[in-house]
Amino acid sequence: MSGANAREYLMYPWSIRGPFSVTDEHGNAHYEMRIAELPDFLVAGLSESEVLYEFKPALLAFLQSYTSEGQAPPLPNGAPASFVALTIRPPLPKLVLPVSDTTASSARDPVALV
Repeated sequence: MSGANAREYLMYPWSIRGPFSVTDEHGNAHYEMRIAELPDFLVAGLSESEVLYEFKPALLAFLQSYTSEGQAPPLPNGAPASFVALTIRPPLPKLVLPVSDTTASSARDPVALV
């Protein structure tokens, strides 16, 4: 796509990797997301949610660094999408339900469902 802008490049079928946990040589853990076709692109953060939140703005800025110089980034194979939707769901909360024990006298013990 010659002459495309950064937002148009967002629509390509990028090979997104992550978020995945990484531990450095000092034992510090963080999360990363990368794109296979863009080896210099990296988003890092302390949590998965932080990395997911920062991913699109970081990718857009990265792609703009190419287009502002009149260049095209390395592109994946495949046609651009007509739209891209990313759905992020928060983790489900633990449910605690009382359970009746038929062998005891109406005792109720909570049971955690994970």
